[in-house]
Amino acid sequence: MGFFNKHKIKRESNPTNETRETWQLTISGIVQGVGFRWSVLNLAKKMGLDGNVRNNSDETVTITLQAELDRVNQFCSELPKNISQFARISTIKKEKLIKVGKITGFHVLY
Repeated sequence: MGFFNKHKIKRESNPTNETRETWQLTISGIVQGVGFRWSVLNLAKKMGLDGNVRNNSDETVTITLQAELDRVNQFCSELPKNISQFARISTIKKEKLIKVGKITGFHVLY
């Protein structure tokens, strides 16, 4: 028992992950069939964000991001300037999600 007590592994919390939250953005407009998801992927990777993007049956697109609120807000303001020339954003609805597992990298979902 003495060996295990002396060599306990200390797990330090990562301060950058403590402030990370999960946000869901629902985008409406002309956002399907125009290269929009790939524009989202490129911007998210450029900004170093984790999450995913997917088309919805109601012709909207859902983006899930795991980041601090200020980074999500920055993403929302940069997105219209970094989309495909054929895409048009009408609205961006932002909602905080709870109890979501960690997402690593950014992915286009089908």
